[in-house]
Amino acid sequence: MKKIFLIVAALLSVGSAFAATTQKWTAGWDNFNEPLNYKKSKVTWSVASTKLTVTYTLVGATPRKLYQVDMAFFCTTFASTFGQFPVGGLGTGNTCQSLTRQGVTASNAYVELCVVATDLNGNGSCKVVVGTIAAGTYNVEFRALDGAGAGGLSGGAGNDGFGGDDDNADFQSPGPFGTTTTITIP
Repeated sequence: MKKIFLIVAALLSVGSAFAATTQKWTAGWDNFNEPLNYKKSKVTWSVASTKLTVTYTLVGATPRKLYQVDMAFFCTTFASTFGQFPVGGLGTGNTCQSLTRQGVTASNAYVELCVVATDLNGNGSCKVVVGTIAAGTYNVEFRALDGAGAGGLSGGAGNDGFGGDDDNADFQSPGPFGTTTTITIP
């Protein structure tokens, strides 16, 4: 009986390693007045082997708007790719850029993952699978940017034409700036 209990306990612990983690959004690094239903909006992520699945969900955001969503890695140096995506914000020798936001200075790099297009009610989501990712521990914040076109993406606007800049963060998770989620890739 004791052996069965230990086997079940071991299986449960292995299963929870792949369980999805859900985080709430907070106001972003740069824009603090963008509308959002913070109780219903979320970022959900999970790790399975060398793959990371992330779903960005916005509820009650600005209707009919594009939000480019990404991951900001807090680091000193970083590889030039994260899975199949190029890494932005890197200097010479793959050094991470230094930024000051919300009274905190930290170095980071970022990976643009997908775009959330909201409907007439300001609701939208996107899901992306990133892989194969190098084993390691990654300290990240998830971001939703003000428009699409940040990070040097081809075809992006670069500036939304309404006095904003597509590089500005409307929402962050966990927040405030520099507060991170740790993701471990085995």
